Amino acid sequence: MSRVLVVTETSRSNGEFRRPWVRARYAAHVNRYRRAVEEAVSLLAPGNDVTLLAGRELVDRQTLPAGVHLRLYDEESFKAEADPLTELGSRLIGAWWPRRETEPALSVNGVWLPDLLPVAKGILLRLDVLESLAALERVMDDVKPQRIVLLTGASTAERVARAFGEDRGISVKTATWMLMPFVFARLSRWLRSRQERNVVHHMHRQTRRSGPTPAGRRRIVLSVCQTRHFEVVEPLSVSLRKAGLTTTVLAAYVDDETTPIESAIRARMRRVEAAGVPCAYFMNYVSPVDARRIVRELWPLQRRLRRRLKADPEYESLSRHGSVRLAKILRPFAVDAINQSLVISRLYLESARRALDALSPDAVVIASDRRYAERALALVARARSIPTLLFWGSSLLSRDRINTFDVADRLLLIGDDVRAAMVEQGIEPRRLTVVGDPRSNVARLEDRTVLRERIFTEFELAPDRPLVVLVSKYVSVLFSPEEKAAFYRTVAGAVDRLGQVNVVIKVHPNERLPLLRDQVREWGWRDAILIQSYDIHRLFRAADAAVMVTSMAGVEAMAMECPVVAVQTRGKDFEGDYMPAYVSEAAVARVDMGDADGLAAALAGLVSEGPTRDALVARGRTFAARYLHPVDGRLTERLVGVVAEVEAELAARASVERP
Repeated sequence: MSRVLVVTETSRSNGEFRRPWVRARYAAHVNRYRRAVEEAVSLLAPGNDVTLLAGRELVDRQTLPAGVHLRLYDEESFKAEADPLTELGSRLIGAWWPRRETEPALSVNGVWLPDLLPVAKGILLRLDVLESLAALERVMDDVKPQRIVLLTGASTAERVARAFGEDRGISVKTATWMLMPFVFARLSRWLRSRQERNVVHHMHRQTRRSGPTPAGRRRIVLSVCQTRHFEVVEPLSVSLRKAGLTTTVLAAYVDDETTPIESAIRARMRRVEAAGVPCAYFMNYVSPVDARRIVRELWPLQRRLRRRLKADPEYESLSRHGSVRLAKILRPFAVDAINQSLVISRLYLESARRALDALSPDAVVIASDRRYAERALALVARARSIPTLLFWGSSLLSRDRINTFDVADRLLLIGDDVRAAMVEQGIEPRRLTVVGDPRSNVARLEDRTVLRERIFTEFELAPDRPLVVLVSKYVSVLFSPEEKAAFYRTVAGAVDRLGQVNVVIKVHPNERLPLLRDQVREWGWRDAILIQSYDIHRLFRAADAAVMVTSMAGVEAMAMECPVVAVQTRGKDFEGDYMPAYVSEAAVARVDMGDADGLAAALAGLVSEGPTRDALVARGRTFAARYLHPVDGRLTERLVGVVAEVEAELAARASVERP
């Protein structure tokens, strides 16, 4: 009997295709793919010990032959240790660039351009390559296959499996040939590259307007790159302005103003401006003529970097996991970084330099260390010895652990638990300051009855019915389209059974709202209320209960004394080694997906006053206290104090270094 490992492609790592006709074709592809998987394992099962490693929605468990061992990418990913993958990703991305001394053109105004890329590219590489690599390595070490069978060989995961097989001297064959896996693999790569091409295009075409002229002392620049960053930046900017500090908000230009994302950012900027805080785009400071000149100046450098990927043996030797060769698999990612990411980084670096020249801030506060614009602003500010703070607006560390927190003098944190986790990861304690969460603090200060009445009026909810907030979860390698559909159908079924209940669906920022509206109707929820930009903390403050899978939002809901029900795939651990263990520690109620009756019963015990609700609220409050620390009205005072600390450190350092 031979041990055989059958490998399929993974679930899509970046959500669902937007266009209906593409989604329809992909659904048809999934159905055909399932049949191909069934045929392949049915041929191999007799006389062999077969293990199938597959994407969750690409296999029908009911049709698998008896004796086939099924392993799923998402479950294997939850088992993977985060830190080794982070280190591997950083090393592989580092291989894309030559040594500093051999390519001085990559250094601009004292900043090494590749330093703007590692976080964003690390997340992409983890989703598209490293998650499947970790799953494959774990399964291969467990199974020790004598043969590897790739279903089509089209996907990145299957190419990684082939690389493992070649490295270990294991025979690798392809089970079948299908056109569509190659088409969708090519389409996914094209879409990944197109996203950054569009950013470059719109950075050139963006309508410029005059930047604000600062006046007064103690000037603070705050930066945002996504709509959700305003949840921190807006209350922070208003608080600073009221304290007499001159504050300016800089926003990255992410897309055309006609798109929902940019419209939402522009709407939030108008709201901040209405509160008396001036706003500007980064690209206001670089004219279209200058932008085109800067891009042209990069062409010779880009040609040299592309040639290096083909000719430099150092790239080949560095692009390995152990002895597994990954250079060919990673080359498209490296080419995209050279062709697109380098341009975006260079333009943002120039805009950051000119913005700091114009605004002359005493301190810079960024809301993320992942985005090109904010990394550029922070690196230029630090090169000029301007105190730089990263307001880490999260109550937990992300699963990908890509963040290196290398671009800020101080990290401003909203809770004690994330501080402890950062210290454990090796961040210097002196760089970490817990200041509290301005978002939840604002919501907590509002009278719940008044806030509830306002929300009920705004969304035209029935005033005599309880309010349940459903927190959406977007499709990824870890959460399949089938799970998403099952989640919504379970909640819709429970609502039907309960009756007389208001439900508001809070849509994740990464989801496409028009697509989700169509899907929710398909799943039988005709009158659903979907919102994307409304402050989730206010919703939790006003709600009677919240329903989700797992999310940081669970901690935020519990902090607002809103009881939570987690609806999860039966037998699947969504917490892994990164998510706060609020399910396993019973800080929330748990229901299996598909159990609409169980969810209805759980909600019935929570939407009305009583011992069941009181007990869960108390457990949730205790659990959340580890993650969210109240601001207590001293946010501005604490922030200004941190700036003064950094200024003193920088002055002391300068005096030591001064000859």
